[in-house]
Amino acid sequence: MIRKTLHQTSIGLYILWIIATTLLILGRYTPFPSYKIVHSAVVTGAVVLTVVGTGQLLRKGYRKGVSG
Repeated sequence: MIRKTLHQTSIGLYILWIIATTLLILGRYTPFPSYKIVHSAVVTGAVVLTVVGTGQLLRKGYRKGVSG
């Protein structure tokens, strides 16, 4: 149950990050207004995704190294 909730939350946050990234691109290359909070959200999301991805790679590598 907790795992499903965590999975749904992470998907929702990822979708919000994609929307923020789209808004950042629109604000930079079109007349669409640009907001500082959007830039902060994109940077924060990129950092979180990098940390999570690194953790997953380390976990997979550790499991592969331990199992032989």
